Amino acid sequence: MDIEIISDEFKLQQANRYSLWLYLSDNDCSFVILDDTSKLFVGIKRVSHISLTKTIELFDELSAIPFSRVSIALDAQPSLMIPRALFRQENKRNLLAFTSEFNEEHEVIEQFIPSLSMVNLFAVAPSFKSFIAPYFPKANLIHTSSAMLIAAANLSRSVDSSPTMGIRITDNYLYVCVFDNGKLILSNYFAIKTCDDIVYWLLRLCEQFGFQTSKVRIYFQGVDNLLDERIVVLKQHFAKLSLLPFPDLFQLTPEIKAEAKEIFTDLFYLPICEL
Repeated sequence: MDIEIISDEFKLQQANRYSLWLYLSDNDCSFVILDDTSKLFVGIKRVSHISLTKTIELFDELSAIPFSRVSIALDAQPSLMIPRALFRQENKRNLLAFTSEFNEEHEVIEQFIPSLSMVNLFAVAPSFKSFIAPYFPKANLIHTSSAMLIAAANLSRSVDSSPTMGIRITDNYLYVCVFDNGKLILSNYFAIKTCDDIVYWLLRLCEQFGFQTSKVRIYFQGVDNLLDERIVVLKQHFAKLSLLPFPDLFQLTPEIKAEAKEIFTDLFYLPICEL
């Protein structure tokens, strides 16, 4: 689904009021524009199956606007969550290499999540850094799983004591974070090819932690609607499935609010990575 809404609330001549939150994957390029003062989203764009040429054109357009800051989210592999108390800057490459293989030329980036007292480590290829540098040399790189972690943690604290899972599905990976009584007990990703693979990993996690599938709450990020094939299959095993609700920390202009905002929670949740 391609969409573009730039509200009349957005004042180009006052661009330093706004921050740009950009999400990149192999096939999609999406962004939201946030008024940092009012916490109002004033623009959104999503282009699916985007070509390299179109990506460069979009970057040319966005880099000409003097945003106060630019943050770029990516589904980088590998990634690892570390408690802040255990994190040591000098050991970050060894920590990440302990669970995953990655090229020594990759840069290992740490993203501290204050609300969880966790550090999200992930590796970024030098080719990616060199690609974005001419356009956004000061961009802050973040991992998409960070937003899902914070969202799922907040939801886990606001409902009953049922276990809560936040999941994000890409073409090849299933990201999962698991909370029980508001506490993070797992954050991991799994290779997938089919819907059955998703069911397999989630059932394995329930078995591992002794959860009853009838009581586990599962929240999806980056899924268009509850009729999505993957959700329909999961409904055969899990009773409590929902899309991530819109975060109440922010507001939407009327033009954006008119859209099905649940479709874009993967974008709208990105600014909470700072919390």
